Amino acid sequence: MFHLDGELENLHRIVSEYFPVTGVLDDAGRPAFTVQVPADSKARFLALQRRVEPTGLLPLLRRRDDRVILAFVPQPPPARWRWQANAALFLATLLTTFAAGYINAQGLVGDGYLRSAVGGGLAFSLSLMAILVTHEMGHKVISVLRGVDSSLPYFIPMVPPLGTMGAIIITRVPPPNRDALIDVGGAGPIAGFLVAIPVLILGVLNSFVIRSTDFQGVNLPEPLLLRWIIAWFLHPPQDAVVLGHPMLFAGWIGLLVTSINLLPASMLDGGHAVRALLGARVHRVLTWVGIAVAFALGYYVMALLIAVMTRRNYPGPLDDVSPPSVSRAVIGVILAAIFIVSVVPMRFSLR
Repeated sequence: MFHLDGELENLHRIVSEYFPVTGVLDDAGRPAFTVQVPADSKARFLALQRRVEPTGLLPLLRRRDDRVILAFVPQPPPARWRWQANAALFLATLLTTFAAGYINAQGLVGDGYLRSAVGGGLAFSLSLMAILVTHEMGHKVISVLRGVDSSLPYFIPMVPPLGTMGAIIITRVPPPNRDALIDVGGAGPIAGFLVAIPVLILGVLNSFVIRSTDFQGVNLPEPLLLRWIIAWFLHPPQDAVVLGHPMLFAGWIGLLVTSINLLPASMLDGGHAVRALLGARVHRVLTWVGIAVAFALGYYVMALLIAVMTRRNYPGPLDDVSPPSVSRAVIGVILAAIFIVSVVPMRFSLR
């Protein structure tokens, strides 16, 4: 047992204001309490977190066997986010996506479908960056609203034909509870998907329907959403090929990035949703299912990266005991639907 001294007694008194305390523990040298969990534990934990914040402590609510443990760890030091690095990477990604769009558009200019490769490069770059920026700012805005200290997005430039590998956001402290975890994880894919839809529609409306006998090149695999948009807006004949405008390609990459992020694995957005809704054990199992799905879809590099990420311990939210709200299950269904209509099996064919 952990004997009460002055500081621990004061902490015991504070915890007792929010949770019924049934015992005091030494949790690897850190103060911890066994507590009972009232029906309003989520609100109580948030109030406790705000109460102890000036002391430099961070509360963790965990279930261990048949007990609920409320432990305290030191808060991480304040993060010093350097916006200059974010701005430099953003500008670099603008350039690499423009270069990718410019190179990809040259064939369309030579065949007379586009006026200039510069215009094609700009259409591709600005459309793709709009999707990615909206995705990442969805994470950032909800992080601010849910009290999660996070960085600005770090965009990842890449050589053509894609021009980018997306972006990442770094968080200093885990979300306060399972509701916040799925809110932060799900906001990005939902926001990016909502921008990808008009990008795809504009891309399809500006694309070209040609006879299949006149086409020589690579056929991109079509996600369900793109198939539906092409059918609704172009009504191409059965023997026709849609020669995609650069905006269509940007929307296609946007769906690819969205579907990869929604794999139910590790620290991907889909992994956050699974962790929040179904808990740690199911998350561990579905992470390996996600790796298998990534391999099956042809995302070989991503499957390897996920396998590497599993070596890191997933911390979970601060309050990992209070169940998620019913509304978050609805968000989970929405994310699953977005994955289904966005997923791009990486199978290419030549004509």
